[in-house]
Amino acid sequence: MELNLKPAFFWPSNRTIVRTVKFSAALLWHRSIYRALWKFAPMKAIDRAVKQMLTPPRHAFSDAELATLEEASLVPVPFVTGRLIAWRWGRASDPTVLLVHGWGGRGMQLRSFIDPLLERGFSVVTYDAPGHGMTGGEESSLPHILQGLNAVLDHLGPVHAIVAHSVGGAMATIALAQRPDIKVGVLIAPPASLVDHTLRIAAALRWPEALRAATQRRIENRFGIDWAEFEAESTRGEQPILVIHDVGDREVAMHEGLRHARHWPRGRLLQTSGLGHRRVLDDRLVIEATADFVSGATS
Repeated sequence: MELNLKPAFFWPSNRTIVRTVKFSAALLWHRSIYRALWKFAPMKAIDRAVKQMLTPPRHAFSDAELATLEEASLVPVPFVTGRLIAWRWGRASDPTVLLVHGWGGRGMQLRSFIDPLLERGFSVVTYDAPGHGMTGGEESSLPHILQGLNAVLDHLGPVHAIVAHSVGGAMATIALAQRPDIKVGVLIAPPASLVDHTLRIAAALRWPEALRAATQRRIENRFGIDWAEFEAESTRGEQPILVIHDVGDREVAMHEGLRHARHWPRGRLLQTSGLGHRRVLDDRLVIEATADFVSGATS
């Protein structure tokens, strides 16, 4: 769930005003529903919360994204639910860099990295995770996303590097730790704690802690996992990684990226300002720093 409750410090356009009003109305509606359900039908409140946690937002592809896809080769990836949709730019014989999107995203969000990586002699692959983009599906979760990432890596064979955004970055750390043959990783705005993430959602929706905890237990039991497995400190690898995080990120706080950089033995941190959680993916200096780090050049 995407929530941004901090007001913007600029004069808003009419579109921004309408979007803010709609968001505020939807937030108040969700809060009232959960308040009533928790009081009169707590099991239904938990059912609703679990469904909300496992349903990523979906967004239409832009014309620019579709134009970029026309330049790629389609790479269907076998998956337990059928297939994942992936695309490749460049020659398959060149070292591969895999671009991984975050929760509610799609591979094309990282399209600005494609050309700089191609110019440095890499082949570039991206894909839409389970429940996202053109892969589709009714639901998703961290286990879904990690399973999808591993399916893509298995299908591609040797991969030189992973460049991953947000939740994709958190899952990339697990893949990097399990696959020492991957040479390098770049994590952009990676969350460091699934529990902390749900605490933010619970605060926004005014869930009582009992509802949040019950939702966590339900999801843990369903997938047979402990959310502690997704703390930044729960895994580490030997590859060099570059963590890029903006100080003004309202969705994933700067200190979460810092946790990854400090815990990883060969971790480095690049701090940006004024780019937030998504604009960082289109910043020229961020893109060049990423391409330089992946290629081994001095940034």
